[in-house]
Amino acid sequence: LFVPGVADRATIERLVREIDGPLNVLAGAGTAPVAELATLGVRRVSQGSGPARAALATARRVVHELRTRGTYAGYTADAISYAEANRLFERGGSR
Repeated sequence: LFVPGVADRATIERLVREIDGPLNVLAGAGTAPVAELATLGVRRVSQGSGPARAALATARRVVHELRTRGTYAGYTADAISYAEANRLFERGGSR
């Protein structure tokens, strides 16, 4: 059962006890780490739109830096290489 919006330990423990089946929660800022959720009995942790929104936040920072300072550190400091980016899209590529 997918239950978005639940993050507190007591509620998760109750859901695990009372639901006849695996519990899937949606990760968010207040969600416990995966290992702790597994200990509580959570079977799946969905990411939802979180990774995409994080990528958009990076894009917004890059654009802001370019507009306000005319510099590129916002994406050059932590960017993966072009070759590595291409490998991610190869069949069986690294993840």
